[in-house]
Amino acid sequence: MRILTGKKWREGFLDYFQNKSEYRIQVLSWKNLEKLENVYHTRPKSLRLLVNYFPVVGFQGLFTKTWSRLRESRRNDKYISCGLGKIIKSANGDKNFSEGDIVGFVAPWHPALVERIVLPKELIVGVEKSDVPKVSTDAILYLSLQKNNSKNSWWKNIRAWSVYSGIEITKETQGVLVEGIKKELKDSDWSGAEHVSTKDASPVAETKGETGGRSPKIKSGVLFGYGNYAKINIIPYSRPFVDIKSVHEIDPTQIFVEKRIQKWDSAPFPRDGEKADVYFVASYNHTHVPITLHALRQGAYVVVEKPVVMDYKELEELEKTLRQGGRKLFIGFHKRYGTFNKFALKDLGVTHGDPISYHSIVYELLQPEFFWYNWPVSRSTFLSNGCHQIDHFLHLNNFSKPIDSDIKLLQDDAVEVWIELENGATFTTTFSEKGSLRVGPRDIVELKVYGKNIRITDAIKYMSEDNHRIIRRKRIFKTDSYREMYQEIGKKIANNEEGDSIESILITSKIMLDLEEKLKKMRGWGEKYERAKERFESYVG
Repeated sequence: MRILTGKKWREGFLDYFQNKSEYRIQVLSWKNLEKLENVYHTRPKSLRLLVNYFPVVGFQGLFTKTWSRLRESRRNDKYISCGLGKIIKSANGDKNFSEGDIVGFVAPWHPALVERIVLPKELIVGVEKSDVPKVSTDAILYLSLQKNNSKNSWWKNIRAWSVYSGIEITKETQGVLVEGIKKELKDSDWSGAEHVSTKDASPVAETKGETGGRSPKIKSGVLFGYGNYAKINIIPYSRPFVDIKSVHEIDPTQIFVEKRIQKWDSAPFPRDGEKADVYFVASYNHTHVPITLHALRQGAYVVVEKPVVMDYKELEELEKTLRQGGRKLFIGFHKRYGTFNKFALKDLGVTHGDPISYHSIVYELLQPEFFWYNWPVSRSTFLSNGCHQIDHFLHLNNFSKPIDSDIKLLQDDAVEVWIELENGATFTTTFSEKGSLRVGPRDIVELKVYGKNIRITDAIKYMSEDNHRIIRRKRIFKTDSYREMYQEIGKKIANNEEGDSIESILITSKIMLDLEEKLKKMRGWGEKYERAKERFESYVG
């Protein structure tokens, strides 16, 4: 498929994956309505920013992070557009449109121009020939954006909508879209449109390449989600132990050729019959469990990023699968693997399981307006990011069971949490999305027993003390714990060792879900997540 990136019409991109509710459309005319801002976390090209990050991540971390972010420029360039197209493949079970029909459409969250798209019926309208421009089969009529339009336009309610978001397109919104698309197509001056050639179009392809046979010397891997985290952590640090041969990434503009990757796929979930020795799951939060269950049921290892589950039903299904198939799941809680943990047990003079009280102040980056963390199906950012400190506390206390807990929503939208464990340890945290963005997310953690204290700042500076002296000072790079995590997990997988204990998975997941449910009621979200998940499943299956 071809995509307009910058000012170039580039070939070689995968087609968008067609979910069961979507139609595949060959684009005949295309008009940019608005360039979308605040969709992703982006950083200005600044020497000062590099200087700030260097002492935090070191030279290697700075290089890989910068190189990864530079490669995301194509992904970041998103628009909402409308146009005219021909149905080339119908949706599964939907008879609103037939193959060969000429239709109007609105396409949110896409590049400036694409050769083919997939959309659900809610974003497609039937059109009269008299209301549409004259088009040809070997060129797209393209009207580029002349000015960034206001938010108060007919498309405002779906500006960055995605089939994966769980956001409802109401009948009222759909009615506005139908009228808006028809009027835009009829009233636009297509005589000045650029003719973008579609001659010699490549056939529809959602995959590229083939994986070779499995080597008996190293396990084969498949990665879901080719974002910045995967590029700078999962792939390089896992490479000595697992050969990641295949990558699934739903956004074709994200895919950037890597020599070691043999196959690319735009499907969000494993294909029928797809197998690998190890599944790395770093995709949208609500896709974690379906992929994890698929892998575990075929006897594969899974390395899944947080959160591992989104609701109690998923937790129940995961527990059942683990007890049947065994411990082959690792969760990407990097704080479990940091060097500071060994120092802490020694400096506090305790053994693993003795009570260690844990107090922290945490602030994450404020999420961009249209970032996928804000989708209703993604639940709260507290569930996604606040879990790190809670899991770290439980890990240091050898997963002693919580006996009481609560969460409070403050007037500035920060949350306060406290937890008490069976072994006598206590936990408190203040979690917010406020603070300096100079070097990314920040946290201050204090570990306490009687007469001794440890402070860990931003996961890079460690200081322990007792009533008489400073016991130890240590500084590391923030990336060290990620490297140690994937290397330790990789070694265990290579040696066919067991994954995380089932109890540790259940205890961390259960307390996070309990707190999330309380937070949901405080924010008045009601059944927001449940309805969003149902809508997502109705589109994707």
